[in-house]
Amino acid sequence: MGGTKSLKNCTLLLSITLTLLCGFLLSFSMATVYFVGDQDEWNSQTDYASWAEGNNFTLGDLLVFKYVKGQHNVYEVSEESFRSCDTSNGVLAKYESGKDEVELKKVKKYWFICNIAGHCLGGMRFGIDVKQRTNLTHHPSNFSDHALTPHNSIEPTPSFNNNNSSISFELLLLLLLLVLLFNVDFY
Repeated sequence: MGGTKSLKNCTLLLSITLTLLCGFLLSFSMATVYFVGDQDEWNSQTDYASWAEGNNFTLGDLLVFKYVKGQHNVYEVSEESFRSCDTSNGVLAKYESGKDEVELKKVKKYWFICNIAGHCLGGMRFGIDVKQRTNLTHHPSNFSDHALTPHNSIEPTPSFNNNNSSISFELLLLLLLLVLLFNVDFY
């Protein structure tokens, strides 16, 4: 009987360890997909500086630019090209498919513009500061994180995106509690 209880305790300990490990790894592996401009998509009537400042971008996240091919494009540029809207130098990448996906692979400042004549100067541009993922729930609540506007930095108001990593982690913790409840002897 002592051996069975010892085996049950080892199983319980292993269940707890695996549940916590899975929850920890899951929370760090989930990237957020941002549709640039949300329902307005990538067009010349949207305030992208305001859109960007409402989000907290971290390493591994994905930006999706949706637009009518030929009417717009997306250029990743240097800060100088971003501020001047001059793409004779400083172009890092060009996207022109109408549904462009840009993975944020580095912790750095990213600058994006539309290079169709007049669009960048008309406001079709934004900059973001991509940070290292530092917390389990990935809520954009760090007030020092900010989006970069064409002329200066603005501190964002707090907002929350629809990332499900915190919900998944909470479900794993609930699973852990269920394992504990049904695996423990009460005598």
